[in-house]
Amino acid sequence: MFKMKPNIGALVASGVVLLLGVLFFFDSISDPGDIAAHGRGKLTLAVSIVISGLLFIISTGRMWFKHLWHDRYR
Repeated sequence: MFKMKPNIGALVASGVVLLLGVLFFFDSISDPGDIAAHGRGKLTLAVSIVISGLLFIISTGRMWFKHLWHDRYR
């Protein structure tokens, strides 16, 4: 039977990318005197949020669009 469920691989990759981005961000802001590292940390966090969001949309794409609600490839 056809079940609509997210792509688990892309969903896990989304979580890993977001977790790594947050870890790199907190590592870069740990030294209050390194201003350049703060900027790089914010940029890393922003890029990881965008990539994670795209992976989340890719993993749940079938649920977002009604024209993909079929089992044509079985």
